Formats: sequence, structure tokens, C-alpha cells
Amino acid sequence: MILIGVDHSFATKGKPNTTIQSQGDDPNHFSAAYFGKGFRWQLPDLETSELGYRMARQAYEESGRKIVDATVGGKLDIFEKVDYDSLF
Repeated sequence: MILIGVDHSFATKGKPNTTIQSQGDDPNHFSAAYFGKGFRWQLPDLETSELGYRMARQAYEESGRKIVDATVGGKLDIFEKVDYDSLF
């Protein structure tokens, strides 16, 4: 499995899973319009996400498969990084 676009990094900070309302352009996604002004969303829980990623890595490895991360500039360090351009 190849992960693409898993930045694992957010500019908006706060207590994980807290519901907030966006105040303008979205600095956390590939498009500033991803969550427009007034959109309600929950702050990420990166620690719990990492637990899930580790579990997925273990399950894949136990079945002889592999997950790699081809995200350009991503901060996730659970999976082996591969060069995006080398895949296509």
C-alpha cells in the first residue's frame, strides 16, 4: 500500500477532538477552501492516529505486505518513506 498526501501536520493547534469553527482560509489542507469559513470540525488526535498506523503496519507486515509513505514533505514517520516521483 502506498500512502500519498498524509501530511500528519496541522497548523491549527488545540486539544485533540475539540470541535472548532474555521474563521477563514484553511491552512491545514491542500486547498485553502477545503474547510471554508464557518465550517465546524474536530482538531486532530495525532497520537491516536499514530497508534492506528502502527497497528496497520504490524498487520500488513504479519501478512507479508508493506505500507510505504510517498507523501511529499509529510511528517509521518511510522512507515518507510519512498520518493513519490520514483513511483510514476
